[in-house]
Amino acid sequence: MNKICTAVLISHICIHVCYSQVNTPNGVAVPPAALFAYQNAGFYTDAQLQSNQNAIQNGLYGPSCTILANYSRQYNCHGYAWHVSTGGAQTCIDQVTFGGVTPYIAGVNPSYTQTNYNSTVGKLRIRYSGDHSALTTYDGKFISKFGPGPLVKHNALDVPPGYGNPSTCWTCNYAPPLTSVYLDGKLISGSFQTTTWGAHNMQIFWGLDPDTGPTFSPTAGSTIISNQSSGAVNFTFNGPSNNGGLSIAFCGAPRYSFTFFKPNGAKMQVYPNPAREDEVITISSKSPEDIQAVNLNGRVNRITKIALLDERQRLVQNYLSNEDGDLTTVKLNAGLKGTYFLKATFEDRTVQTKRVLIEK
Repeated sequence: MNKICTAVLISHICIHVCYSQVNTPNGVAVPPAALFAYQNAGFYTDAQLQSNQNAIQNGLYGPSCTILANYSRQYNCHGYAWHVSTGGAQTCIDQVTFGGVTPYIAGVNPSYTQTNYNSTVGKLRIRYSGDHSALTTYDGKFISKFGPGPLVKHNALDVPPGYGNPSTCWTCNYAPPLTSVYLDGKLISGSFQTTTWGAHNMQIFWGLDPDTGPTFSPTAGSTIISNQSSGAVNFTFNGPSNNGGLSIAFCGAPRYSFTFFKPNGAKMQVYPNPAREDEVITISSKSPEDIQAVNLNGRVNRITKIALLDERQRLVQNYLSNEDGDLTTVKLNAGLKGTYFLKATFEDRTVQTKRVLIEK
């Protein structure tokens, strides 16, 4: 019986079926011809598969073998190592010769690159010299699916003899999509966020199971306090510029970034208002009412761009800001009359708009 079951596990007794599209983590399609299903009735029965699983648990291929999941016809060794373990659905994927594993390791956008084996690194993909694939663990073990048999944790050589020996080692080269990001417990969207200076927490959730990461790195204006492998980071956002940020890396390469801006609380005091055509308008950051175009720390938030818009918010003219201490001035053109809007863009990328009436 053991010899019969060994042959079952190392052979492809299968039929090709029509699957929905299967993609690598980087979105490359796996050829439909490389996807197959084990027959539900064939040269082996459920009783034979169960008997072989019991034999594996009892040391058929070595004392290290531990059953992690029962036998299943839904996926095989390549399906588990390259697809299921990254969060994909259970499916059987054929060997490199038939184009099954090839899209994962070769082509214009491979999801894995070849590397050297390290017994302390987990989730490396291992290709055996025979037709077999496995996944490494952090304690020097391998995890692999024995054909339609069980999912097994084992030493490198405790496998059916037809699988051969470990041959090549592959590490991930993909970026799992972020499904949601929380800043201080609140769901956010987009990479550009306005928040206050001080201590903050960010937690991210991703769509695929990454091999390594995420890891966070600060940009100027941010400092990492602690970084948790669960995808949570505590950081401070505190100058010296008015913005800072975090870079998020998966598989050792930066893939996502978030930039934080401090709310400036800026309001413009524009005078004279009403103004006359061909008159100089002054934008003050020191008004009697303490309405100032400044950052929350009191530092003047410079105006980098000024635009004059008409009542329908159409651009009339752009101005270069003319600064003199805390004052910025622009000169109106002749022929303007009616209601306009003076739009100022500040150095922290925030925008303020002030209604201006221009008289003849």
